[in-house]
Amino acid sequence: MTSANKLVGLVVLGLAAALPVAISCGGAQPEAATPGAASASATGAATNTPPTLPPPATTSPAAGTTLTWKDMNHDQRLEFMKTTVLPKMKAEFAAYDSKRFGNITCGTCHGDGAKDGSFKMPNPKIMPKVPNDKEGFAKLMKDKPDAVKFMGGKVVPEMAQMLGMDPYDMKTGKGFGCHECHTAPDTK
Repeated sequence: MTSANKLVGLVVLGLAAALPVAISCGGAQPEAATPGAASASATGAATNTPPTLPPPATTSPAAGTTLTWKDMNHDQRLEFMKTTVLPKMKAEFAAYDSKRFGNITCGTCHGDGAKDGSFKMPNPKIMPKVPNDKEGFAKLMKDKPDAVKFMGGKVVPEMAQMLGMDPYDMKTGKGFGCHECHTAPDTK
């Protein structure tokens, strides 16, 4: 496991620890459960239920088939990004900063990959670059605390859930995290 993965895990863990405090101090009421949303099991542990995707006309699986990102073909991924991920993230980013993120498109995240059809991620043009080291990430947290809170508290867990993945886990070094979209400063 790289030091960057450990660091990202620490940040996510720290945000997860702070969230119950923020909610108990007058946070919003929980929303009604929606299909594909994280839910609590009988033991109280959150489970990550993959989203239900109606397949595009170019495929033949039964309607309402539950698929995770890794199980989708190219056409299903395109349709899922257009109908599920883009609208959700567009709303989240606009709520966070409507001046900066009021007009999100595929190119906002995928950059040149949206133009050439590769949709390659991570995108080296997404800013800020997210450091791979503890000191660099601590500086990012100090310089942009609201952005780190938004990304770690909203974007990472919601993207992970929509893609049928777990959010980044510092113990295993696996899961959806910052470097799925952002590159490190030393990367081109």
